[in-house]
Amino acid sequence: MKTSFYTLLLAALFTACTGNEGQKEQDKTTLPSTTIRLLEGDMPDPSVVRVNDTYYMVHSSFIYNPGLIVYSSKNLADWTPCSAALPEYNGDIWAPDLCVYNNRFYIYFPTRNEKGEKTNMVTWADSPEGPWSTPIDLKVGGIDPEHVTDDEGNRYLLLSSGDLHPLSKDGLSITAKPTIIYKGWEIPEEWDIESFSLEGLNVKKIGEWYYLLAAEGGTAGPPTGHMVIQARSKKIQGPWENAPQNPLLRTLSPEETWWSQGHGSIVDTPDGKLLLFFHGYEKGFLTLGRQTLVREVTIGKDKWLHLTNQPAPLPTPQRPKQRHIKDFVWQAAGENFSTRFHVSPEQITLQGKGNSPQDASPLLARAGDHSYKIEACLELNNEKASAGLVMYYNKDMHFGLGFRPGELLRYRRGAVHRNQPKVEIKFKDGKCRLWIRLQNVNNIISGWYSSDGKTWHKYPWGFDMQGYHHNTLGEFLSVRPGIYAGGEGEVYVTNFTYQAL
Repeated sequence: MKTSFYTLLLAALFTACTGNEGQKEQDKTTLPSTTIRLLEGDMPDPSVVRVNDTYYMVHSSFIYNPGLIVYSSKNLADWTPCSAALPEYNGDIWAPDLCVYNNRFYIYFPTRNEKGEKTNMVTWADSPEGPWSTPIDLKVGGIDPEHVTDDEGNRYLLLSSGDLHPLSKDGLSITAKPTIIYKGWEIPEEWDIESFSLEGLNVKKIGEWYYLLAAEGGTAGPPTGHMVIQARSKKIQGPWENAPQNPLLRTLSPEETWWSQGHGSIVDTPDGKLLLFFHGYEKGFLTLGRQTLVREVTIGKDKWLHLTNQPAPLPTPQRPKQRHIKDFVWQAAGENFSTRFHVSPEQITLQGKGNSPQDASPLLARAGDHSYKIEACLELNNEKASAGLVMYYNKDMHFGLGFRPGELLRYRRGAVHRNQPKVEIKFKDGKCRLWIRLQNVNNIISGWYSSDGKTWHKYPWGFDMQGYHHNTLGEFLSVRPGIYAGGEGEVYVTNFTYQAL
């Protein structure tokens, strides 16, 4: 894999997916003043570490490739990708842990292959910019790994079930059987939750105490289910005392902006402030996935963590409203990115695969806006090719508009519907070209097509995608705009734009 390819890809990844000015204006009136959204769209399970004055963060990458994108920031408001720890597809990746030990960076992550087999792995690098090592299998199941060290420098891997596994000095293997150090906090039976689901354990030492944060209540389900609870101990092995004011963080009512808040971790700033990083669904826009959020916390006189009533001191992020092909991001679902796609500042080239978005592994972008439109000129170089734009949750649940020589194609729930266009779509002089536009306005999807990119015809059919999220479809994914290329030959994509509405 060439470095230049990933440099271009990662630069595109950030610029296309970090929000817009219109959304920022909306946030002023709809978001709680104490909660700040760091990264819009599907950015769940944030793991953050600070090295001197720079912060680094990774998230669950699920079925998308490249995986485990490492973001960096100097001010906590503006984030840029600096590497992809998994340039090749490595299975379904959930809830990684980014850490630094003896100046070396590690990412511990759980993965599930196509057979459903689960394990935990680790990759390391001497710099967050990479290169990252080939992943090493730790040969242990479980989810949400957390790297923990004690005062003597001993290293452990703490998994979601509360089991603590001793690690070797280099952190690359498990050396003994685990011990169970924590069993969670009892949730009141009258609360509306999805399940008990102890997960996402995170340990931070502050002063003489180790503070353990854990997620409980289920990651989705009722908006009041997910939560962050805290416990403390003077030793990693315990005993752990649960906070009398638990939970530390929880959505109390469906009327709140942020639902299912959970999976928290604590990072300190250079000036000694404590920030709680976590994720949550936005009310009415679960289709965007779980978004990265932050709140400030403090240590009270009782030596427990408490949320402050002040917003975290962050500057206003600098985010463009309209983005073009040269600064847009694409991720191939379940497939090595470079196998079929080539990205340049002027053009995306896609090799055709399958017969519809259902079996084509389309290129997908992470979107973070309530309303936006995507537009592109698509050119086929083969009479047996087809192409289009899609709003995609998974292979069975998506909506889009495309074409092949002589026909318009509408994609819906894995099916393809054929219609006659109002413009000529012919294969001539070795090519066939059509402009496509898709618009998502508050989860209502509509489509247009044009022969020249100037005169547009609306396709007479739309779609409501507000139910396309984990609570109805599973898989913890989000609705993502993207490009489909099917059949034989290649598809050339130019004049691509993403614009917030």
